[in-house]
Amino acid sequence: MSKIYKKWIELSNSIYGLWSGDIKYSDTQSIKDKLDELSYSLTYIIASGYFAGGYTSSSSYYSFIDKLSFLNETRNTLISTLSQSIYYQSACNSTLAGYFAGGYGSGYQSFIDKLLFSDESRITIISVLSRTVYGQSACNSTLVGYFAGGFSSNYQSFIDKLLFSDESRSTLVATLSRSINSQSACNSSLAGYFAGGNNPNYQSHIDKLLFSNDSRTILSSVLSRSLYYFSSCNSTTAGYFAGGYNGSYLSNIDKLLFSNESRSTLTATLSRTVDLLSACNSLSAGYFTGGYNSAYQKTIDRLIFNNELRSTLAATLSISVSNQSACQSGGIL
Repeated sequence: MSKIYKKWIELSNSIYGLWSGDIKYSDTQSIKDKLDELSYSLTYIIASGYFAGGYTSSSSYYSFIDKLSFLNETRNTLISTLSQSIYYQSACNSTLAGYFAGGYGSGYQSFIDKLLFSDESRITIISVLSRTVYGQSACNSTLVGYFAGGFSSNYQSFIDKLLFSDESRSTLVATLSRSINSQSACNSSLAGYFAGGNNPNYQSHIDKLLFSNDSRTILSSVLSRSLYYFSSCNSTTAGYFAGGYNGSYLSNIDKLLFSNESRSTLTATLSRTVDLLSACNSLSAGYFTGGYNSAYQKTIDRLIFNNELRSTLAATLSISVSNQSACQSGGIL
């Protein structure tokens, strides 16, 4: 009998007992604790990271979607693919689906592919980005996805907003602090953070988008160096910005603490200097995958959030590739 099934039986018996007599606060609190534990366990079991599309040469763009199961850190490749071979997309996720937007395939793109987590089927939604663009960044709240910046004949500063409830797209009045592409973005539960990039000089600034009113400010904190072509993910308490390029390939990992928006640089680094990598996160770890450093990569590095140690998984991407986009299921921001 599985551990989770045993929890279901225990919880069911506890709930059944509610109908049979007086209820003490300690009883209800115990049941609540069991519910919380079960919810966490189920989220961890069903949660996965998805890495989509990518690039290995001017004639080799991809549409495949690799899936990394967070429970056992194994990788398989979905039957579903993106609607076209593409690279330099951006991605975000609701609790139900991942959204892969824009990018470069047969020219600049504005379409939005939706990957439904329940059955891992892919459709292309009616809404599109406000312009054809590649090299933009993306993050999400629980209700909305945001796609910002990028390049489309020139550098962009717009922020598109995708409402998950009806999949309608609008464009914010607020913009990024400068026109830019090749940024990286992560989010807390309250705000999105858009960092670094190119316009055409390397950047180190961090823009903050407050979800409550869609207003944009600039943090006093900056990245440890000016760079682009890097990736980011987040725990519930901090964002992590890793790898990239600023004239040479990088392996450092910067940490943005959400509570006071201070930036530090971890002792841990990626397993190699690399740019054009992708990233996603579980509740307990960030995963940095693929990329380029004179050769295309398929390595998956893992950063454990509670001790900020980095290891490299036995699992790898299905091919060596750069310029992928990534998101995660399991209701994880």
